[in-house]
This record gives sequence, C-alpha cells and structure tokens, in this order.
Amino acid sequence: MSFLELINSAVLSLRTHKLRVFLTMIGIIIGISSVVVILSIGAGLKAQVNKSTSDVDANTITVNFEPKDERSPSVVNPFDYKDFQKLKNVDGVEKVSKSSNGLENLIGVNQNAVFFDKQTYLNIDKYNNDNLNLMYGKNITKEDSDFKNYVIILTDEHAKALFGNDLKDSIGKGIKVKGEFFKVIGIQNQDSSVLSMTKDYVPGFARDILEDDTSINSIDVKLIQGYDPKNVFKEVKKELEALHPDVKGTYTQGDPNAISKTFEKIISSVTGFIAVVSGISLFVGGIGVMNIMYVSVTERRREIGIRRAIGAKPGAILSQFLIESIFITVIGGIIGIFAGCLIASIAGIFLPFKPVITLSILAGSSATSIIIGIIFGIIPAYRAANLDPIQAIYK
Repeated sequence: MSFLELINSAVLSLRTHKLRVFLTMIGIIIGISSVVVILSIGAGLKAQVNKSTSDVDANTITVNFEPKDERSPSVVNPFDYKDFQKLKNVDGVEKVSKSSNGLENLIGVNQNAVFFDKQTYLNIDKYNNDNLNLMYGKNITKEDSDFKNYVIILTDEHAKALFGNDLKDSIGKGIKVKGEFFKVIGIQNQDSSVLSMTKDYVPGFARDILEDDTSINSIDVKLIQGYDPKNVFKEVKKELEALHPDVKGTYTQGDPNAISKTFEKIISSVTGFIAVVSGISLFVGGIGVMNIMYVSVTERRREIGIRRAIGAKPGAILSQFLIESIFITVIGGIIGIFAGCLIASIAGIFLPFKPVITLSILAGSSATSIIIGIIFGIIPAYRAANLDPIQAIYK
C-alpha cells in the first residue's frame, strides 16, 4: 500500500469509532492545553520582567562599588548625590542618576500620600511612556521631566481614597508625598486582579527623590551618542576615586541586565517544573491511546489475518496502526493547542501581564503530540504486524 492509502485506511478506521476515539483524545487535549497555558504564562511573565527592567538602555553604563572589607564603615557612602553634577563634567557623560534594580522596578516605591485629612499609601514608579488605561486627564510628558514638574498619575482606587468618588474633579488637585506637593494630572483604571502590579506614576526624577533609602549603591551613567562606554567608565572611575579618597574598595562597571537575567532563570525553572507536572496528563493520555490501539488490534484480528494472507507485508500493517495512533494524538494535540491558546487569552484578562504564545511553544506541542503517538502506538502496531495470519483468521 502507498503512504496515501495507509492514511486513508487509518482515517476510515478511526471514523468507525468516533466517540471512542474522541474520549481517548481527551487526555491528550488536557495535557497539551495545560502545557501551552503554563508555558505561555511563563513567557508572558518573562516579557513583563524584561519590560520592567529595561529602563537602562544600551547607551547607559551602571557603576557599582565593591568594598575591600564588607564590615568596614567607610563603605557606607561610596556615592553621593553631589557626585552627579561633578560626573556630568566628565567627557562623554550626558546624565547621571541613581540606579534602580529590577525588583524596585517591578514593585515600585511605597509612600504615604496626604490630601487634607485623608491619606493612603501609593505604589509609585517612574513613567516610561507606558500605555496606561487613563479614565481622566493626560499622560506624563518629556517636558514634565525636563522642567522638573511634580505631577502624578493615580490609580482610581487611590484617587477615591483621597478625593472621594468624583474622580474627574480630582484632576488638577495637589497631594503631599514625602514633603513634596504633586499635581494630579491623570487617573488610570486599577486592575482588579489579585496579582495586579498597577502603580501610580511620576516623572523619573521624582521617583528617585521619593525613595526611602537615601544611600546610593550604584549609579547609571547615560553616555553621549558615539562615546566608547569603556573609556567613559575609566574617566568616571577616576573622578569617583578623587571624590571619595577615603572609601576603600573598587568601582566596577556592572551588568544592567543582571537582575533581569536572574528573574528569567527563576521563572524558566518554575515554569518548566510546572509544565512537567502538567505533562503527567500527557502520559496518562498516552496510556489511553495504547489501550485503545490494543483493543483495535484485538477487534480487527480477522481483518489483519486476511490482509496478511493476500500478501500484505508486516511493515504495512505496522505503519497503518502506527498512523492511526499518531492521528489520534495529533488531532488531540491540535485541539489542545487551540484550547490552550484560548485559555491563555482568557487568563490574560485577569493577569497584570499578557501570556505570550511563541512559535517554539506551538512547535514543541505539535512535536510532543507526534512523539506520544509513536511511543504509545508502536507496541500495539508491532503486535498487529506480527500476528500469525492463520491464527488471526480462525481464532
């Protein structure tokens, strides 16, 4: 038989027992859809971490300090806000700011906000041209940062706590945060999910001021376009050593993406573990496929014997049953992929980030479906191919 004839024969055989085949597919559908959902949520979380920790661009270097002795009191202040203005005079330096690690970017800065006799805690972060779901008002602009405008975008929940239910009327009012007065220019819709990461937003300079920790552990140095980062770092290091001669230790150039990479490794490990656990249902589904193929071989013993008697080779019998097994798992896998994508999309409505369906997830799920069909179908197919024709016909 040709390959197309084998496929046609397998399809006709499966159509004879539609309900039985579908029930067998359920384990594969559940397993594949579970893996797709878990992996897509993991990919989405990685993308969210990358977005949250991508404040430092390729034209920015991070300067860290490694103390000679961790217990030495001289390492307390290796940097000072007064250094920023001095470092701006270094050739190739455009801007100097306090460096924020990835965790700070994810969770923001917690500060108490006061409006007359009302107060609430805010979760403040700097505005990075995020696509906010504004209910009233406007976004923070570049001019707000350049002209040091103390403006803020509040979540609707925080605005209600300070101003009451008339959110539109809160635009233009001032609130006091850590001794500074901020003008409310926007109200954004608060995500109602438990895992919400929605924050209140201020210009970058204001976020640095609002941080509780006045000590600086590292700084970000933005370079003028065209300057070599290594050469600029050498000059910055010399200037810092001159400004802090009593501080014992070494200034080093750090990796701005170190925190992001650490988070990615953790997320990948956790996602992989959960995906493997979810994949147990694939094993159960595979056992179901093997079971139904054994039943099919038993029911079709006479058919197999007759085909062998009229000249069908064992390889053709094996191929037909193996194709049937693969058909069951592949169709189940396709349904599982679509179901997984649908569930992931629905989950994205309730999560503070969007699950990401990558090509590797789709390709991996498809390949897994085929492999399961081969692994769990090969033994029943081998048994069918090696049946004795005479015994198969008369028993």
